[in-house]
Amino acid sequence: YVNRLVMRIFRYIQLCFLLLSIGVFTSCFDDEGNYEYKEIGEAVIKSIPGVTDHGNKFVCLENEKISLIPEVEFLAGTTAADYEFIWFRFPQDPQGTTYHYEQADTLAMTQNLDYQIVDSPRDYWLIYKVRNKKTGALTEQKFEFIISAVNGWIVLDEDVSGNGDIHIIRDADIVEGGDGRIVANYFSVNNGGKKMRNSRFIGLCPQQPNLYVYSDDGAYIMNASTYMERPKMSYADLFNVTLDVVNPQAANYIPRGYNTEVLVNNHIIYAIGYRAYGWSKFKDISESLKYKAAPAIVPIQIAGDNNAVLFDMENNRFLTVDKWGNLFAPISTGIFDVGAIDPSLKYVYMGEGKDGETCLIMKNETGDLSMFRVNLAMSEPVPVALLDLGHLPEISHAVHYTFGIRGNYMFYATDSKIYSWRFGGETASEFFSVGSGEKIVQMKLYSNSSDKVLNGKVLFVATQKGNEGKVYKVIFNEMSGLSSGKSQEYTGFGIIKDMYYKN
Repeated sequence: YVNRLVMRIFRYIQLCFLLLSIGVFTSCFDDEGNYEYKEIGEAVIKSIPGVTDHGNKFVCLENEKISLIPEVEFLAGTTAADYEFIWFRFPQDPQGTTYHYEQADTLAMTQNLDYQIVDSPRDYWLIYKVRNKKTGALTEQKFEFIISAVNGWIVLDEDVSGNGDIHIIRDADIVEGGDGRIVANYFSVNNGGKKMRNSRFIGLCPQQPNLYVYSDDGAYIMNASTYMERPKMSYADLFNVTLDVVNPQAANYIPRGYNTEVLVNNHIIYAIGYRAYGWSKFKDISESLKYKAAPAIVPIQIAGDNNAVLFDMENNRFLTVDKWGNLFAPISTGIFDVGAIDPSLKYVYMGEGKDGETCLIMKNETGDLSMFRVNLAMSEPVPVALLDLGHLPEISHAVHYTFGIRGNYMFYATDSKIYSWRFGGETASEFFSVGSGEKIVQMKLYSNSSDKVLNGKVLFVATQKGNEGKVYKVIFNEMSGLSSGKSQEYTGFGIIKDMYYKN
């Protein structure tokens, strides 16, 4: 009898544990992550402007001061003084390789949230809690709280006195959480009000990570995340030799797994091969080659032996930089020899085309233009086409060029108008015209391989009217190169020197 009683008690305990487990499992299943996390209490959180009207997601920037003012309806006969409030934050994902979740933190215990961001970029959850002090009734609203790096389309400009700065366009199509704002004067904001002088162009090397603004006097070298100048680091510190002439002309970083950085200074090619032992500064990679490098570096973003293409204006030939940072002068047979272009032709422009192609525009003595298309990814180059451009409308007045990376077409711009031409087509189509009195000063393609939707489908155009700069964003069809929507304008810039996408 005692044994039967013990067995019944044991089975009863097992049943209790089973029911408890089912209850816990069901609760977890119903929760489904609590992405719409709300509890019903005496107070009602009707909305949190900027959050609930944005899919329960709030994106802020590094170093930004934020303000959230919830709309709360209190129980009849009560006021805010009858409640306590808390803004409770915790990471969405664990930190590091140990998958350790840090302790949650409280940002404020006030009805509204006024907070200065001091944290590094990261994705959090934030819960806003409202609790009746007397009854304990609780209402909660959970939402995503994203601290974003200050990334986007960077514009380098200067005022009439030559004082330069950088501005970041947070365009909604190319930046997660972007709202179209322009984060202005971000270099001076992060460097005690300092301005740049005689700036030329922007460069980026995530390997360091460094953000550069190259100038006539050298370079402003910034932490790529904070935009603060690197302490005790000058342009000379980038090189393992003393430069006779400081004349930066083009810079490029090749991120396709090989971490090679290339720079053209005064028509001489320098590189850092981060995977090669002992490389930490730019070194002259010319060896025995005699050349005069054009002020352009074209990436090769498909698999192959090479990572970048340059052009030798002295010998009219292509030069390549391989994945280790070595320089070569390839040769070929076929439509043309990449190592011996017609010596009567003069360099005009070179850029990246579709599927890793390099597109080169040359001009003869009478001003007629031709395009050379070549695939230089492998050690054995492949000439693709030699095209005459003389029949295209206003091509003799073109001053800016760029090529499609998702379709075989070219954009070219006069001072006020842009044309789109599909390779081999009988004529070019008018693509875009700028405002009255404006002059086109730059035209660049948005290139971001991680963006599967708009990569290679957005053209940014910078214009100048007096001392006022403007940036147009135009989305186009990747196959035809034709505009597919209304342009968007960003204003408030000075004299625009360069544009660059930083993700």
